[in-house]
Amino acid sequence: MFLNKLSFRLRPLLAGVYGTSWFIAFTAFYFRTILPFIRRFVPLYGVTVVLSMSYKCQCSCTHCGVGKKAPPPGGELTSAEILKFIDDLGRLGGACVHFFGGEPLVVPQLPEFVARTRALGMMASVDTNGLLLDEAMVLKLKAAGIERIRVSLDSPREADHDANRGVPGCWRKAVDGLRLCVKHGIPANVSIYATRENLANGDFEKMIALAREIGVGVRFLSSIQSGKWKDKDVPLTPEEIAKLRGLVAPDVCWETEFLQHKNVPFWCNSMIGNKFDVSAFGDVLACCYLPAAFGNIRKEPLETIVKRMWSSEMFRKGSDHFDCPMNDRGFTSRNEEQLNSPRSCA
Repeated sequence: MFLNKLSFRLRPLLAGVYGTSWFIAFTAFYFRTILPFIRRFVPLYGVTVVLSMSYKCQCSCTHCGVGKKAPPPGGELTSAEILKFIDDLGRLGGACVHFFGGEPLVVPQLPEFVARTRALGMMASVDTNGLLLDEAMVLKLKAAGIERIRVSLDSPREADHDANRGVPGCWRKAVDGLRLCVKHGIPANVSIYATRENLANGDFEKMIALAREIGVGVRFLSSIQSGKWKDKDVPLTPEEIAKLRGLVAPDVCWETEFLQHKNVPFWCNSMIGNKFDVSAFGDVLACCYLPAAFGNIRKEPLETIVKRMWSSEMFRKGSDHFDCPMNDRGFTSRNEEQLNSPRSCA
């Protein structure tokens, strides 16, 4: 656990050298050579898991990338199963649990899960729409040891955000929740996504400006051909990606902290083995946006499933795309059977 803690604590200190050629080369060497070696002895060393506890959500976002399927006979993971998963991850060397959904704040046991994660020496963060992020919730999460809260925003304009999510007042709740995080000293980010439209009309930059006015960072994604956008032509062009790259900064990252400099190559967090997802039904996925299931934690040991995933042809061949692999037609065509398997969440 000490090494996991050290690696996370060093990241802010290294942020100033992210764009240098030697750091890019070292990072590539770390993920290709050093990390696989360490994992011979500590199977899930340094990994972040995005854990969907439930697919319940108050919103009906037009862009939702979390696919849906009919619940299996066992339904969603129980509290006992989630706690066991957290224990297993800690035992195997995991570094962070990012609580996801659906909407994670609708799960009453979330503070308990956060506290267990922190007690095992791992980091804990959460992604929320902000509707339930009032002062009482912020204080509960702080007491449990939460280390980062990310709140989603779709527009700098209240009316547009609310219409997109189908919930009046959602924008205001999100912004107020972010201000409460700042008030109580919890590191926070606005989560935004780039589209052709918001890059062209300036809304993307306005959301970054809003985050800076509130006093929080920004984590953004590009448009991903997944979930409700699976059959739509949403991927950005190389020119639009270049514009995105010009906006990354110490307080603005693209998907992960490593991508805070325009010169850093795009490394899909899942494909380099830095993270994987667990669905609310227990399926182990490469990513919620890359919904290939490799097994279920109710049926097999976690380390067995993850080893199978990381040694699969999908991961061996990877994607040379400048963006999310789901926007790479060669990648999706090559892995069509796996991505559309009955266990897939899309």
